[in-house]
Amino acid sequence: MRERGFTLIELLVVISIIGLLSSIVLASLNSARVKARDARRESDLHNIQLALELYYDKYGTYQVAGTGWRGCGCGWSSYTDGGSYQKAVTTGLKEEGFLGASIVEDPVQSPGYMIYLCGPSSYSISATKENPTAADISHIQTVCNGTGSNGTYSIYGKNYAVGQ
Repeated sequence: MRERGFTLIELLVVISIIGLLSSIVLASLNSARVKARDARRESDLHNIQLALELYYDKYGTYQVAGTGWRGCGCGWSSYTDGGSYQKAVTTGLKEEGFLGASIVEDPVQSPGYMIYLCGPSSYSISATKENPTAADISHIQTVCNGTGSNGTYSIYGKNYAVGQ
């Protein structure tokens, strides 16, 4: 009597099916990760926006004193370099109590978020989403400093923005 087992062909078919299924699962997980990072970016920008609005209510300006590029309250939101960026805008907002203690920075790019002040009552905060919609791209081109010689969209490749 002969013992029955799996043939080499049967084993190879099963292994290839498992490989195919695992690659489909990994692709789905990667897509979910991208969506999660983009959702975090949207949430971060709205949190910074809320903090700026609270700052404006207290001080009558969106320019967070002594923060950002050369103290203008603008530029890379969470960046410091000891030179042109002595203190990050988000650090100033945290110190004033307008922004929570959690880190507010792009999950992939560093520096990631940008703040531009375009007059006493206008600003934009921008990010680069990994999977932007056509509406996101269209909108950022209409916000202050979205396009132009130093535009967040045209020069820095940002494709999502919130602002006033």
